[in-house]
Amino acid sequence: MNARASRRTSGELPADATPFIGRRRELARLADVLGRARLVTLTGPGGVGKTRTAVRAAHRAGRDFPDGVYMVHLSALTDPALLANTVASALDLPEQAARPAIEVVADHLENKAALLVLDTCEHLVDACAMLCDALLPAAPRLRIIATSRQPLDVVGEHVLPVPPMEVPDGPHESGASAPCDALLLFADRAGAAVAGFTVNDDNRAEVLALCRRLDGIPLAIELAVSRLRVLSLEEMLGRLDDRFRILTGGRRTSVPRHQTLRTAIAWSHDLSTDQERVLWARLSVFAGELSLAAAEEVCSDDRILPPEAVLDALIGLVEKSVVLRVETPDGTRYRMLDTIREFGRGQLLGTGEEERTRARHLAYFLGTARDFDARWTTDAQLPLLRALVHDQANLRAALEYCASPQGLACDGLELATALSGYWHCTGLLTEGRYWLRRALDGCPGDSPTRVKALWLKSWYMDLQGERGNNEVLLIEAEETAARIGDQRGRAWTLAFQAHRRYFAGRFEGCADDFDEARSRMSGLGDEQGLLMLGFYAGFMLILSGDLDKGIAWCDDSLARNAGHPREKWARSWALWVKSVGLWLRGDKEGRDASVDCAREGIRCKAALHDVMGLAHFLEGLAWHAAGLRHFERVAVLQGAADALWRRAAKEARFAIPVLHELHDAAAREAREALGADGYHESFTEGGKLSPEAAVDAALRQSTAEAPAVPAQRPGPAEGLTPRERQVAALVSEGLTNKEIAAKLVVSKRTVDSHVEHILTKLGFGSRSQIAAMHGAGGHRP
Repeated sequence: MNARASRRTSGELPADATPFIGRRRELARLADVLGRARLVTLTGPGGVGKTRTAVRAAHRAGRDFPDGVYMVHLSALTDPALLANTVASALDLPEQAARPAIEVVADHLENKAALLVLDTCEHLVDACAMLCDALLPAAPRLRIIATSRQPLDVVGEHVLPVPPMEVPDGPHESGASAPCDALLLFADRAGAAVAGFTVNDDNRAEVLALCRRLDGIPLAIELAVSRLRVLSLEEMLGRLDDRFRILTGGRRTSVPRHQTLRTAIAWSHDLSTDQERVLWARLSVFAGELSLAAAEEVCSDDRILPPEAVLDALIGLVEKSVVLRVETPDGTRYRMLDTIREFGRGQLLGTGEEERTRARHLAYFLGTARDFDARWTTDAQLPLLRALVHDQANLRAALEYCASPQGLACDGLELATALSGYWHCTGLLTEGRYWLRRALDGCPGDSPTRVKALWLKSWYMDLQGERGNNEVLLIEAEETAARIGDQRGRAWTLAFQAHRRYFAGRFEGCADDFDEARSRMSGLGDEQGLLMLGFYAGFMLILSGDLDKGIAWCDDSLARNAGHPREKWARSWALWVKSVGLWLRGDKEGRDASVDCAREGIRCKAALHDVMGLAHFLEGLAWHAAGLRHFERVAVLQGAADALWRRAAKEARFAIPVLHELHDAAAREAREALGADGYHESFTEGGKLSPEAAVDAALRQSTAEAPAVPAQRPGPAEGLTPRERQVAALVSEGLTNKEIAAKLVVSKRTVDSHVEHILTKLGFGSRSQIAAMHGAGGHRP
């Protein structure tokens, strides 16, 4: 059971933080090549603008890719084994199935006209090449834009170099129809940095000379502009010339472009304060974004940079364009461009502080994970979860550091297990298993943490439908817990031994084991264990036929959760299990209560953006719709659920026979009422709904607002399909096409088409004739 926690998905194209300047020629070439080639790689040195050019091109091409444009950020990824998982995350695909992530991504993209932007591939060239080799044949309508300092060397790859911005050789732009891009960039950034600054006839030659000295490299120009707050243009040129003179030994020779950028960065470094330079170096251990709190904890010391000085130093680096400020729905965060981070890492290595700083980075995120583990089933769940989602790259960096030769594998084991709720709530079960496996291999000693890691790995295998060696894992967990006297570990292991058996369809003895586990947890005061056991054991009891006891166990879980009304994950699953038990009870009161549980539960899943959870609740509400004979609704909800199952790579949907039977019975009744074509049409409409629209439809429809399919009647309407009869009935009630579309949860274009078919089949010329046929007066034009 899993959940996504953030509405801001990692695959969204970033908005421009500053105006995009120039690159008309490069964008035109890229658009032309992308129309003919399926893989285009933008190459060039660091800081030349590859990423921004790719993002701008992707924004412009959006209309050509109806199934989406997705950005895959790779700069913070160091482990090529997680490349496909990172792409899956950008596509918002939960890791609910045990299949390899590359297969899940390939299947998802198989029939989609989509564009992937793989950004910063140079440190993962081989892995990115293999990814493209796997995806492009599997998804014929897929296009990929990659950015890299070197080509991927893949068959069919088109390489487009991104050059620096052009700067004319002389002091003026004579003959140019418009200012050069480098000049426009300088003018825009300088105007933002210094109020009232403009490029004019008096300073144009100096600006051009500065841009030329920086080889037209956008990042170098932006770094230089930040110095205008304290230096004049003439002073900037003089100091920069001094820098290059030292680099070339005073000779009038050209400097390689990569050295030009490094010189510009080093110049910014020299002009920073001591505290800013220390912070710059220490920030280089972060991957991706970071918070102010993390910077203060990881980068401060008792001598040069006390905690209270970090904010001022960070502000200074932001003003110098060394650190970028990122506004998110959850507050302000910060990041460094790769080239600037690489420079900082070099400075950190030179100080001999790298190990100390990386250890502090690990300690900070281990503390964050421990806090999450202690409070993730409380009201703090969503804000804590969103913070971890933002810090995913840093969590990976900390886990990778633990797996390095420094001998910190046991810290990695604690970190991976403390993130158990994170793996659940984000749906990253495959990645969770990956880190648990690596940490278990590296930290073989007996400990309560090892016991937890063993039963966690078994649990994730159950949830992903994998029947592998989890029995061996649980035996080791049981033996280890007994050997070290870990009573909590023994109780949880016993519970998941029963969990494994009933997931395999073997119910004998499960109820007794769950009772014993519950007794042990009660004796230990393990509230989190009792909270989860209520719905996991309750589900087994319901499936084995003990409906009342199973519902009671869910009620116990919900009662323990009542003090934390903003907790969503555990509450939603307890509500789902209870709704199944109440539905299977069969009486009207129970089924009405089942729908109430489903309505509350689906709201929880929507707050978490839990794809799998939404699918479960949509299926249950489809059973309810079948009971009301609202068969259009059945097909729409089942279609919406099916799309979410496929997105989660769940081929078998429900692996429980009784739930399969409920699904099949509802679908069978709907097909009989609507006909095969009618059912397929509504099912397809449901499959096109976004998760948000599907939730809205389920909540609106479960109140019985939508009309049931009209009974077949003789007369002119007899030749209409069930859907057309339903549309005709709503037309007769005076609804506009837009209102009908909202009522039936379909597009307005679909309703327009239905109305045209009705008029054609019946030989009518106006909507009023449809209304008259149904014996209802009045209509809206």
